[in-house]
Amino acid sequence: MKKTYILLAIFTGLVTVSCIDKFASAKDDWYYIYIDGDIGRTVEISYLERESGVELAKKNVIVNKTVTLPFFVEVHTVDYLNKINYDSFLEVKTNNDSTTKALIFDESLKLDDQICKVFMVWDAENAVNECSYCKDLAKDSVYNYLKSINYPCYMEFSQGETSKKVRLYDWWYK
Repeated sequence: MKKTYILLAIFTGLVTVSCIDKFASAKDDWYYIYIDGDIGRTVEISYLERESGVELAKKNVIVNKTVTLPFFVEVHTVDYLNKINYDSFLEVKTNNDSTTKALIFDESLKLDDQICKVFMVWDAENAVNECSYCKDLAKDSVYNYLKSINYPCYMEFSQGETSKKVRLYDWWYK
């Protein structure tokens, strides 16, 4: 009977070690991108996203695309447990535009009340109870708030600027 328990313990240990690479090396994570400006204007963007079309994706890839404003997306990534090779970013390229504003944020970024989360302004069905006011909150007011607190993942273009890049890492580890 003792041998059975010992063999079971060894077998369990081997299975656990062999599965670490598959299950513990990375986990699904996400962040949000919002870009605003002149309605209908297009900008080129680049950002980090998990490899698509792969079951249990283990790496992120850089996505480059042209989008029409306003633009909002939830981006899924592989979040490495040791944070190596993980650097979510947003780069926006525009043609001498002074109206474009952009930001990246994760679900933990809170509004001024320190209760409600910023993503609820865009994902209104999650804005319930004390956060139900988010459903009617203007996105410009969120931009103004983030600008006032010097949120490092907010960018605003001035006349003559054509490219800017921010990293979500700058907010997490400021």
